[in-house]
Parts: sequence; C-alpha cells; structure tokens
Amino acid sequence: MERWGWRRRAVPLLLGLLLGTGSMPGLFAVTALATPAAETTTSQQVVTPVSVAAAVDAVQRKKEQQEALFLTAAVVSLASYGDDRSLLAREWLRESGWSIASHETVSPVAEGRFHLVRKELAEGKQAMILSFPGTERKKDVEVDLKTHRVPFGGTNPQEFAAAAAGGMRQEAPLPMVHKGFDDYTMTALFTTPVEALQGQTAGKALAAELLARPQEILCLTGHSLGGAAATLAAARLSDMGVPKEQLRVITFGAPAVGDEAFARRYESRFALTRVVMEGDPVAAVLQSLSGHFVQFGEKVRWRQNRNSDRFAHQMVVYLDDALRSYYDETPEGIITPLTAHEPKALSGGLYVVGPELQLDTHLTDDAAYMRRSLTESLALQYAPMVFAPASQQAASDLPSLMAAARQAGCQSVLLTHLRAEGSRTQEGVYRLSLVEELYDLQGHLLTMQSHSMTTRDMTPLEAASCLQFLGREERDRALGLS
Repeated sequence: MERWGWRRRAVPLLLGLLLGTGSMPGLFAVTALATPAAETTTSQQVVTPVSVAAAVDAVQRKKEQQEALFLTAAVVSLASYGDDRSLLAREWLRESGWSIASHETVSPVAEGRFHLVRKELAEGKQAMILSFPGTERKKDVEVDLKTHRVPFGGTNPQEFAAAAAGGMRQEAPLPMVHKGFDDYTMTALFTTPVEALQGQTAGKALAAELLARPQEILCLTGHSLGGAAATLAAARLSDMGVPKEQLRVITFGAPAVGDEAFARRYESRFALTRVVMEGDPVAAVLQSLSGHFVQFGEKVRWRQNRNSDRFAHQMVVYLDDALRSYYDETPEGIITPLTAHEPKALSGGLYVVGPELQLDTHLTDDAAYMRRSLTESLALQYAPMVFAPASQQAASDLPSLMAAARQAGCQSVLLTHLRAEGSRTQEGVYRLSLVEELYDLQGHLLTMQSHSMTTRDMTPLEAASCLQFLGREERDRALGLS
C-alpha cells in the first residue's frame, strides 16, 4: 500500500515552477538551461558520471516545468470562456487557491473581457496570469472580420489610440496590426478608467504594479482571439516600460496579429510561445488570406489524440493534450502550480480502493491517464490518505478491505468505479459514469453517489476528472468536512 505524500522534489519544484530559484528557472521566467560545469584538467575536459546525471536531471526538470506551465495556461484559457465547462474550470481554480478577477468593457467596436488570476505564495510572492477568452459572441465575430491593419505605437493609452487613428507623428513608419484584435485589446485594457483602480485603465494599473514589483512575472494567455489579445497586450505593456523578463505569453491556436515590422520589433521584447494543434486552421488563416500578417515566437506543435475526436481548434482539444503531455513528462506525485494547495485535514485517514475502470475498447489507451487523474485529484483534496495496492480492487470483500484500512491507520474506506461506454447513436461520443461508495470501519455505508456525463462538450479524459470534482460536496459532507 502507498501512503500519499509529496515526493521529496515536490516543494522545491513547485516554488521553482512559479518563481524560479538560484538553481532552477521559474515557471513564468525565460531563462536558458545552464550547462552543468564539468571537471577539467589543463589539457582536456572530463565529464564525470555525476555531471552527466546532473545534466539529465536538469533537462527532465525543464520538461516538467514546461508541461506544468502549458497545463496551467490551458486550464486558465478554458476558464476564460463563459460556458458551463468554463465556469466549472473557474470553480476548480478557486478551490485550488487561485483568485479570479473578471472584467468586461463594452464599446461600439468590441466587448473586451479579461480575467486576472492570482495565487499567493510563500514569502509574500504570487503567481499572476492574465487571460482573454476566444470568440464566443457575435461582437467577437465582428472583431475577427476586421482584418484591415492600423498603426501600432505609443507609450501610454492616449498615444496608443492616437497611433491607431493615424494621428501620431513618427519619423519612421509604425508597425501595422489587425484592426479588430487591436480594438478588442484596447477596449479590454486601455480605454475605460476603472474607479477601483484610482481612475486608471486596467492596463495602466497592471503596468504600474509590474514596474513597482520587479520580482513579479506576468503570464498572458488565451485561445484563438484570446491568444491574439494576449500578444497585443504584452506588446502594449512592453511599450509602457515593463521589462521583457516580466512578460511571458502562451497562446493556443492563435492567429498572427501584425506585419513583419511588428514581429521584428517585439520578438525580443517578451517571450512568446505559440501552441498549435496539427489540423487547426485558425493559427495560419491570416497568413493564408494575406501576406501582411506574420507569426513570431517559439512554435510548439501538438498532435490531437484520437480519443478527442472533434474540431482541432477547440480549446478542450488543447487542454486534453496539455493533460496528456504533463502526465507523460512528470513523475507521479509531483504537484503543479494549478493544484498545489493545502489538502483538507481528516480526523482519520482515508483508505482509497481503485479506481476500478470499465472502459469502452476504444478508450483503453486512456486508462493510465484516467487512473492518475482520479488518484492525484483525491490526494490533493484530503490528508491523510492511503491508496490500496493495485491488486486490491473494489471487488474485494468488504471485511478484508476494512481490515486493511484499519491496519493502515485509516477510519474510512472509499471505493471508486469509473465506467465509459460508447453512444449507440453518435460515433465518437461516450457516456462516463463515476460511482463512489464510502464506508466506515464497521462496514456501514456513509454515502453512495453516482455522476455521469457525455463527451459531447469535452474529451473522455476531461470528463473523468470533471465527474470526480462534481462529487466533492457530498464526499466532504460524508467525511465530516462540511
């Protein structure tokens, strides 16, 4: 049996992911991976086994940090939308210790929205993510279709607007950007003064905060239109004096926003990573329609899993791949900035049996991902917790389970069973059901609950995680936590 606990690397890795340390690049920082020093003689360089092992470990840590960053950005990008999936993602973020400040400004040219997501860390530090939703309203479509270009320049909101209107004198021509994307970004951040921010625009207040706290790093993210807005917002903040070390941009399926001059001016002013799914046409649509738009930054190409059978541009497809990539690169038990929070303290340990999986044959490749998602989610919610050996499934007789739980020092037993079966009417659609049974050590049933959903709006892997999250309130009640 395994008693769940953070691995030895978990705590230092978490802090390194978010802020960086002397020996580890931060999650939102852009730093080159240092080559480990090798032992040398006067005539030749000697690489010792220790230095080789250190180099391998450093590379692995860098992979873990990158995948954790992509996963965090993907969840926040999904949470930026306004549908039920996104509202659930926001609730998940809040329960994981993140605060979310949402803001909307409506103008004749755009309905600008953003979400500023923060998490307090040790020593008064914080993680900070600024996200924008993609196209979801009629006005957003109008924004997307305004593909003519406007000048991009200035160092404050008034100059930004003047430059776009062609009223700013310059010795050299200004870079040109997509009119609709610029309207959206300006409306969201740089047009309307906010009373709660001492009459400043949200963008100006954010720039002032970053300049006053140079140790902070802002990650800007978004999907599709949201990714375009994140890129332009980073450029605006850079023009307001925010150093490149404080700006990190990650976009998902985002189109190009400006011309060659824009790309060359800003490619060294902030770190931009463009995540693009194979088969997603949106990322290249403006280059296809016009040669006046140019992408820049690091391009990371993902391949859609066959079980996320839907249009490649959807944000749920990107999140599904982010989850899989994170699990592939990160050892079990390593926590992420997204989920790192204090678990709820139980008066007695919880003995967890399962999850027992009964999956459609088309989903067998997802079994390991689903099992890890379900177990790690529970482990981050409660403590102390003990997981039964893999051989001891929920089908075991209750008396033996109670005895094992008692021996492990636990006071209750949780049995979980996940079932997934294909739809009879819709190919590629599955219905997932998660059943939980909670017993005390006398074998009395404390609660039994079942939740189910289809994969019409999310992938099977995401649905499995969602089902367990939906059961948290009843589970907490039965465990005496509410």
